[in-house]
Amino acid sequence: MNLHAPASMAVTVVIYFVIVVALGLWASRGTRNLADYYVAGRNAPRWVAIISGSAAVMSGFGLVGIPGLAYAYGGVAFFLQVFAILGFAVAAYLASRKLRTLGEIRVAYTVPDAMVLRYPSMPNAMRIVGILGIIVGMLGYLSVEFQALGVVLSSLLPVSYWSGVLLGTAIVAIYTIAGGIRSGIWTDLFQFSLEMLAGITVIVTVFIVVGNPVHILSVLAHAKGTWAYHAAPWWPAGTAGLGIGAAIAWAFEFGLGGAGQPQLLAKYYVHKKASNTRYQALGNGITYSLAAFMIFSGLGLAALTVQHRAPLLSNPDYAAPFFFIHFIPTWLSGIVFTALIAASMATVNGFSNIASAAITRDFMGGVLGKRFSDRRALLWGRLWTFLLIGIALWVTYARSSLIGIAGTEAWGLLAAVFLPSVAIGLNWRRGTGWGVLASGFIGIVGGTWVTIANWNPGGFFGIAVVMAASLVGYVVVSLITPTERLDPAVEAVVALGHPQAEVDSAPSVEPST
Repeated sequence: MNLHAPASMAVTVVIYFVIVVALGLWASRGTRNLADYYVAGRNAPRWVAIISGSAAVMSGFGLVGIPGLAYAYGGVAFFLQVFAILGFAVAAYLASRKLRTLGEIRVAYTVPDAMVLRYPSMPNAMRIVGILGIIVGMLGYLSVEFQALGVVLSSLLPVSYWSGVLLGTAIVAIYTIAGGIRSGIWTDLFQFSLEMLAGITVIVTVFIVVGNPVHILSVLAHAKGTWAYHAAPWWPAGTAGLGIGAAIAWAFEFGLGGAGQPQLLAKYYVHKKASNTRYQALGNGITYSLAAFMIFSGLGLAALTVQHRAPLLSNPDYAAPFFFIHFIPTWLSGIVFTALIAASMATVNGFSNIASAAITRDFMGGVLGKRFSDRRALLWGRLWTFLLIGIALWVTYARSSLIGIAGTEAWGLLAAVFLPSVAIGLNWRRGTGWGVLASGFIGIVGGTWVTIANWNPGGFFGIAVVMAASLVGYVVVSLITPTERLDPAVEAVVALGHPQAEVDSAPSVEPST
């Protein structure tokens, strides 16, 4: 769906591609071992690590999919975006310091590593649950990012949707395969700066072109037909829109679910020191909020459509690209347009990295007991990154859904697996490996079924039901099974935040397998 963008915008995007590949390859020169490839040597400066976490979550789902939901359904989409900001604070409070400390006292590069240390009674089972959760969630999430790349690039360049998918994927694959997360955190810094610029540009442009939010809601409220429902916090019962069930589901799923996103949890490891994580919640909240202003491109375009100042779009996913091309000055739109591409690329990098780590380190090294030299381990990591990106492309081809809806399903599945096992488990001493098996089964099997069947009872998203069932399963099964016997240093990490809690600074050792 070419939106007739000026040629100068296409040139800007080509320049962006050159910069991001060059930056990624430059950063990859320091990638010599698994610690470099998967946790950037645990040496990332404070704000680089924090912004990289924001970039991992503010994906094409956030910058393309959520504006599309706002264009299609209006105010109810704000339940998703606002509670996602709250979710950063919840995630940082529950897991940031504890995961970074865990990586300091023991060798822990991945989220499954943390699960093994926390639930030592069944290490292989914990790795398998973590691996399956990451892989299944990654395939759903990356399909969303590839869809977003296809939408954005086919809007801007004289290429088809699928040519846009393949072009964007090829660019991000180059620096991801070469440098892993070390390349990712530095490209994230550049890319998320563009995303924040895009959010600020959108909110300023909306105020100038359309009006303030109160005016926008007034325009929509007085519109004919279903456009009037866009001004309400949710659509009335009995309509085809998103009702109060969706609002409740999104508030629950995104307010808590951020603490179960492995692409964010993994970024806590890269901090230079554990004390730097004290700024995690504030930093993620501010930076994500600036980029989140992008939602107004969809709501503003809905008001412009009601006023007959913009055509009705056949596909809501094109709302943000259309707004950028037709309502932002050309000299600026090319720069901020790249933010839509950057959002997807940052998430593809983060997810490919943690999924590769799950297979190479957690399955081949942890479950199968394989031992590799640094050189061979890096080779396997890069090979799995390549293969996983290829599989995710196939999933993208096989499914069709609004980017915003598909994104909520992938988010909820990941939260159902990792919110109980990691975020809650690192704060609740009574949690057990059997509880993780129960919640993992519910999250992986239930989340996959809900996604395929599109089960949304009464407008309440089924993936939120799965997430709630997973939490209940974890608590109930943990309470009726034997308490885990923890290593004293790990015990101290779980107790962090409690009075007189101390962390053993014993040398790092590999988690048992």
